[in-house]
Amino acid sequence: MADENVDLNVENFPKINVAPAYMCAGKRREFLHNKVKKLPRSVKDKIIVLKNMQLDYIQLEEQYFQQLYTLQSEFQDRFQQLNDQRQSIVMGTTEPPAEEPNYNAVPLEVGPDALTEQDCAQVQSFYDDIEENCKGIPNFWLTILRNIKAFAVLIHERDEPALKKLVDIKAKFDKLDSFTLEFYFKRNRYFSNTLLTRQYFLRTTAEDDKPFHFDGLEIYKTHGCVIDWYPNMELTEGFNSTFTSDFQTWTFESFFEFFYIPDARLDDEKNKKLRDMDFELAYLLRNKVIPRAVLYYTGDIVDDENDKKEISELYFSFDDDIESEGSVEIIGNDDIDEYVNPSTNAY
Repeated sequence: MADENVDLNVENFPKINVAPAYMCAGKRREFLHNKVKKLPRSVKDKIIVLKNMQLDYIQLEEQYFQQLYTLQSEFQDRFQQLNDQRQSIVMGTTEPPAEEPNYNAVPLEVGPDALTEQDCAQVQSFYDDIEENCKGIPNFWLTILRNIKAFAVLIHERDEPALKKLVDIKAKFDKLDSFTLEFYFKRNRYFSNTLLTRQYFLRTTAEDDKPFHFDGLEIYKTHGCVIDWYPNMELTEGFNSTFTSDFQTWTFESFFEFFYIPDARLDDEKNKKLRDMDFELAYLLRNKVIPRAVLYYTGDIVDDENDKKEISELYFSFDDDIESEGSVEIIGNDDIDEYVNPSTNAY
């Protein structure tokens, strides 16, 4: 029990020196601004000159990133030629002759967390039922997405039959400072579209009211597409009969929500983490997964190299309201970013 005679006046506490970095962002900004205002006039004059120089630096950065985007667009056409060859092999339209590998195989390191039969039994695999003389590589893209935690958490069991019809994913650099992710599908019983898209718009210049916030090309808005679902086949919604023979509409979490996120939902400050996660997934697909798809398929690239958790202890959910039970770990929207940056362990 605290001594009632102790004087809690702040002047009686020993002075503790801590760095401004330990303040929350808002307080830190206010603290630093106030400190700078109290600096000697000569120092403040120098700071004004330096900040004007910073604006000149930012203008050069704008030119740099705009030219970089142009260069990426030019090379994307060349990259796509190889991606088209890959797609023809995956689809089975081309049967390539056998080749010897031009790379050195990297031996797997067997440590204390070595793979066990129990691990294998618990994980659903699309590698097991592939026939010897199959056409192309079945379920190539679905397998890749399920090998990456950042996307696996978006895929639900009811999505998988439709995603088995996914035959290619492309990144298209548009001429209006944007890029589009294109998902190509075979004909299926769920929707009539053969192409689903998400377009991401890039800010290439600093904002007039916040010039010092410029940090290179950044996504600031996105447009999805309309999925033309066949009757009663919508994977994001369904119907459930009640005892009164009426029907209730149920909304389901689905991978296909990726193609339609209202702008208002992303613009809401409360959904900043959702927005950042969505944009990180877009960059991951464009910059890593699409260019190196086969390495995600083979496991030469894994997206959580330092993660030592047992697979059996993980339960992935986007429901922030669910609480963990026992050894089950809930990974919510705000945790996905830790799985987005992949590590390469081969080639």
